Amino acid sequence: MTDVGQPDEVVVRALGVPVGIPATGDAARRLRHQWSRALTDEPPTTSIDVSEIASADDVAHDYAITTRVTMAALDATAGRRINLHAGAVADDEGRVLTVIGPSGSGKTTAIRLLASRLGYVSDETTSIDELLGVHAHAKPLSVITDPLVPLHKESLSPDELDLVRAPDQAWLHRIVLLHRGLDDDGLVPLDQAHAIAEIVEQTSSLVQLEHPILRLADTIDACGGVWSLKYVELEDWLDDLVGLLDLEGQPPPARLHHPGADAGEPAPGAWTRAAWRDAVEYDDELVLMVDDRVHVLAGLGVVVWLALADPATVDDLVAEAEALWGAHPEAAALVADALAVMAEAGMVRPPA
Repeated sequence: MTDVGQPDEVVVRALGVPVGIPATGDAARRLRHQWSRALTDEPPTTSIDVSEIASADDVAHDYAITTRVTMAALDATAGRRINLHAGAVADDEGRVLTVIGPSGSGKTTAIRLLASRLGYVSDETTSIDELLGVHAHAKPLSVITDPLVPLHKESLSPDELDLVRAPDQAWLHRIVLLHRGLDDDGLVPLDQAHAIAEIVEQTSSLVQLEHPILRLADTIDACGGVWSLKYVELEDWLDDLVGLLDLEGQPPPARLHHPGADAGEPAPGAWTRAAWRDAVEYDDELVLMVDDRVHVLAGLGVVVWLALADPATVDDLVAEAEALWGAHPEAAALVADALAVMAEAGMVRPPA
């Protein structure tokens, strides 16, 4: 990847970033057709390297181009935006519905169906700034064109698929986590702690943000919470997804922020917290990010971690737990087990 444009480039806006694609002749014409919604006359701020794309097959070549453009845009926005592995559509007012999920969860299918009624923003990447603005990634969609050859996907323009155009300005309004399987439970509100943990798994460069867990928590609160969609056939839930834009959001829960801190030196004779990047505490759960891993603590785990704001012995921690819940004959063993699990996960450190 380079930082300057080259001659004979196709320039597209990806996540608001002008990205240059070196191409000429038939390849350039094909790419301009596929990227019809994202073409720009702006000079590129970054260009992709196509020298390593060795495939002579146009389909594989164009898919590799799309992947590199997306990565270039993600690199350019890292540390400034929440970048989700998610599709997004927007209504005429610019209210964005984003559907989040891993590969195979049905994002592209969901967006193709939703974008017959709402504006196409992206089928795979939703980029959200600090004001909840969503920056479009109107890339070609990777679509199975022959049901008899399900592994063969072509890159098709959103214009070729007749997807609705999104407004120029849009902001995040509703968040849905996709769960395709055998259950058809539909849209169900999720608690914030587990929603954050699941969303973190579908982000890029989240750890580069200042206070990443707080940033996610603030975003979720501003969007009225998170919903899970458990479905078998997405067509059966299309009306519900569209209707979610007008459904009243969930009230934000009370929470406390515990900004990340260095661990310092281990304490003689006492347990301490390990260094953590960020944490948000809810009523009875705590979302803790250590390095790039996220843990959701509940019950005794929360009590132990909060009590270790200062170094503490096992006896101190047992006393803290019993002060909250009363005496228990196995309190010492339960606290020791919790400490062992948390230490193995890198959340706490044993005495020096």
